[in-house]
Amino acid sequence: MAGANPFSVNNTRVRRLTVNGESLVEKTIHRNAPLAVTSADLKAEMDTYREQLTAAGVPMPRVADSHVTDDTIVYLCEDGGLNLVERYEQPELLTNGRADVLTSAIDIIKRAIDAGLAIDPHIKNFVGEDADLAYVDFSPPLTMAYVEARCAVAKDTERDILRENFAYFTPYFLPYHFAGDFLNVDPTADRLFPALHSLLTDTGLLSGVPLPEFVSQARAIRALEDRRLQERIYLI
Repeated sequence: MAGANPFSVNNTRVRRLTVNGESLVEKTIHRNAPLAVTSADLKAEMDTYREQLTAAGVPMPRVADSHVTDDTIVYLCEDGGLNLVERYEQPELLTNGRADVLTSAIDIIKRAIDAGLAIDPHIKNFVGEDADLAYVDFSPPLTMAYVEARCAVAKDTERDILRENFAYFTPYFLPYHFAGDFLNVDPTADRLFPALHSLLTDTGLLSGVPLPEFVSQARAIRALEDRRLQERIYLI
């Protein structure tokens, strides 16, 4: 299986292959933004970010190999299976006894929050089956050093959008971002927001947030990301 992620504007190609009998995923990353760092330095920052996530207890597929070729960064990773967008319909996750799947994803997000780390909570970034999930997204590396490097080379018309978008990956915004990204998969998914609000509250990711405020913030985050996508402003 090969192709770019349909929910990402980043120039990343993913394909599944078998090496010595092991099923692996090859992730090939090309830069879109004119970053003032080498591809080797960018890969090193990705490796640092992965180390931070795993140290926080975020489960991630093992990296079997990685390298830089010219301006291309390649990771060969253990195949964690289909992501939640590929495996489930969104309503199924909330109405057909699959709440344990989302609860597992929320637990991973909580681990990042507890460690003070930024993370992209889109359900496409969680792979696996039932409650046995892993997190796969480390490009771009959501570290302070990377965010500053990316914003430093942004056009004046892009910088505020980028800074706001990067902020939405940080711990405070993650419950709202998690819900807002459901709209990326299905523009009518706000019908699921009351159930999502209840689940996020029950799992402790939200506390004392009224439903209207939750819905408003989730929609605002999705609107900002949609604007960035429409204007072709790349995160990496």
